[in-house]
Amino acid sequence: MNIESRFKQWAFKRHILVKSLKSGSALKVFLKRFREKYVSTNLIRIGDDCDGGYLIPNNLDQVSYCFSPGVDYVASFESELSKKYGIKSYMADASVREAPISDENFEFIPKFLSARTNGNFITLSDWIQQSIGNEESNCILQMDIEGGEYDVLTYESADLLAKFSTMVIEFHGLQDLFEANFLTMFSSIFEKIYLNFSICHVHPNNDCGSVELDGIVVPRVIEISFIRNDLIDSFICPNDVVLPHKLDRRNVKNKDEIFMPEVWWKDIL
Repeated sequence: MNIESRFKQWAFKRHILVKSLKSGSALKVFLKRFREKYVSTNLIRIGDDCDGGYLIPNNLDQVSYCFSPGVDYVASFESELSKKYGIKSYMADASVREAPISDENFEFIPKFLSARTNGNFITLSDWIQQSIGNEESNCILQMDIEGGEYDVLTYESADLLAKFSTMVIEFHGLQDLFEANFLTMFSSIFEKIYLNFSICHVHPNNDCGSVELDGIVVPRVIEISFIRNDLIDSFICPNDVVLPHKLDRRNVKNKDEIFMPEVWWKDIL
């Protein structure tokens, strides 16, 4: 047994997990795909000028429903969808008893989104079926479930995700992109998404900071907006992607902003 193996065994017995770091080249491959799937589109901001507001393409006149797991105590996004566009939001979160505000277009269930339906947990596919059945309508997914997104996105099929015309997903724990197994899982999820979607916006959450290794900077938490590929031509912007977007706002107003590193959206490698 070599020194590295002995050290890992020693650490494991003391409940310390020593992770295997991926080489920078593997992460660069992921970032190259990320840039290739990033399209410049015209965007609007829905929700507050802080946490809970997101940039999306303005296809809302064609949207009937929003599915919003992980509402917590903020619902400015869903409230604006209701008041301005008459869009009904289905909301789910077992950490609170009810929707944070009252609205006739809100339907709330106290459940966590998961890769199984059992007790306080429900799959996205089961939730959609229970809510709107097989109705063929354009929907929005706005998901912020504190790391649970990986179980959901691993479990659900590309066809199920394609029911949404727009998806806004907050991805957590991205410092683990430097770890081999996480990077493999993360890349697989994005390849599934890329079958039907492209990236139209990305914004780092300034509450969580960034990490850096071998010259690559990764925000710990990022919000990504996806547009379904069949809609791109209607919202394409002739200008190059520039970040931060003029409509971007800090998630936490009393903390310094952090900016999306250029390697994620600009071909500089």
